[in-house]
Amino acid sequence: METTLQLILRVSIGSALFYAFYALLLRQTTFFRLNRVYLLAAILLPVLFAVFPLQYTVLVKGSAPAQTEDWGELFKASNPIPDDQLLPADNGLSWSSVLIAVYATGLFLLAMRLLLQSIKPIRLILTHKKERTGSYPIVENRHFSVPFSFFNHIFIHPEYHKQEDLDVILAHEEVHIRERHWIDLLVIELFTLAFWFNPISWLLEQAIKQNHEYLADHGVLCRGQSPARYQLLLVNQLMGMQVLGLSNNLNFALGPTRLNMMKKQKTSRKQLLRFGLLFPVVAGLLFAFAKPEYKTQGKTQELETQNTSLAVTTKKQIVITGIVVDEKGEPLPGASIVMRGTTTGTVADMDGKFQLTVPENSRGFDASFVGYETKENTISIEQKEKSTEKSVTLKFVMERAVTAISTEYHEGDIPPPPPPPVPDEMKTKDGEPVFIIVEDMPQYPGGSYGFSKFIHDETEKAKSQNPGLKGEVTIGFTVLADGSTSAYKILKSSKLKHVDETAVYLVKQQENWKPGKQRGKAVPVDYAIKIEF
Repeated sequence: METTLQLILRVSIGSALFYAFYALLLRQTTFFRLNRVYLLAAILLPVLFAVFPLQYTVLVKGSAPAQTEDWGELFKASNPIPDDQLLPADNGLSWSSVLIAVYATGLFLLAMRLLLQSIKPIRLILTHKKERTGSYPIVENRHFSVPFSFFNHIFIHPEYHKQEDLDVILAHEEVHIRERHWIDLLVIELFTLAFWFNPISWLLEQAIKQNHEYLADHGVLCRGQSPARYQLLLVNQLMGMQVLGLSNNLNFALGPTRLNMMKKQKTSRKQLLRFGLLFPVVAGLLFAFAKPEYKTQGKTQELETQNTSLAVTTKKQIVITGIVVDEKGEPLPGASIVMRGTTTGTVADMDGKFQLTVPENSRGFDASFVGYETKENTISIEQKEKSTEKSVTLKFVMERAVTAISTEYHEGDIPPPPPPPVPDEMKTKDGEPVFIIVEDMPQYPGGSYGFSKFIHDETEKAKSQNPGLKGEVTIGFTVLADGSTSAYKILKSSKLKHVDETAVYLVKQQENWKPGKQRGKAVPVDYAIKIEF
């Protein structure tokens, strides 16, 4: 919802700036063709700038890793909250729901209006006999009293026009068809439908249709038509009504301004410099709508390999075999097992089993898996002395970890960049392969900054709708392998039911995450978050 509102706001601001530029500097000029291009740009460019923002790079310092709190036992003991309890206590309509309903209603009504307006001309085209003037068909009908063009057809009421007026009327409408003014009308009608609530969209529609009439008037007068006779014809049509949005009507915007534009001297070419003032407007919009791409400042840190000599220089080797399982005894395929202090390691197979050849004087080993606490295991001297085959068996029992998410947010903060990708394989200076622990924690859209901003905005919205909200709630949830969230639990209650329910409902509005992965395989991860009202 927030992204949609931001998009609508950006387009509205952009179109308002373009229209203000036109109204102040271009509307009174006779650069009708350039104005036509400009008005189309005033519709399309704000949309393009908002939907496809310019990218620029910002160098920032990397963020600290997330800290793990001791919520594991409480997370296991807590029961998930049923979905029917994940609604606010009052179950009332939110402002966002009301706005969406109002917007959808307006969009539907205007779309139906445009559709109903277009049905009659299309039916007349299909059912009435058509004559031709040049390359354009004429539809004579008694339904519409005012002449107009609809796409490449000219509609005219035969009883309302004298024969000597037909040549002028047809010349006017032919300009609309020849220059394909219907393209502009289609674009502005779609824009007005999408942004019907924005008065600027209606002003742009008025400006485009008015400029079309300037172009058609200019085209008629360039053929040698008498200005006085032409203006008299227009005045006689003054009482006619507009036919529909997708048509160019002979009497549209007829008034002193349009009549004066016919007599106005051609604007000097020097005034074309006014268009040069548009560049700061476009540059300002590009900058305002630009999307930053954050990169870590400084050199990429190299992987430490000081202790790798231990693994490659010792001649006597032993074989370490073992298994990695979870608390229920289920294997954890893909778990990383590393000899402590080195880059020597391996990965558990589909049964959770592993085998690793290490120097005989090796002691400690660590097993890690996304969403679980890292486990340590040490080989004792007794084990190695009793092992005649130089082989040792280890077992790692992994426990689920609950990661606490920081919700600290300050307006104007720069979101930290994502961590750089880890290469699949690296080599030491001696040419030996280096084992890389490929573990990716889940990522919320926009990273930790995006999640903090989401919580901040939702909390402020909840407090504005219910100023009496006060208290702290710690909520646990699981990011599943498909990125969705589930198993919402109250780990620490505020002692107030409506505060707890509001906090859970608030957190549940989060978007889907990019799931955590253990060596490329998506896995579930548990989180805990504190909500303060």
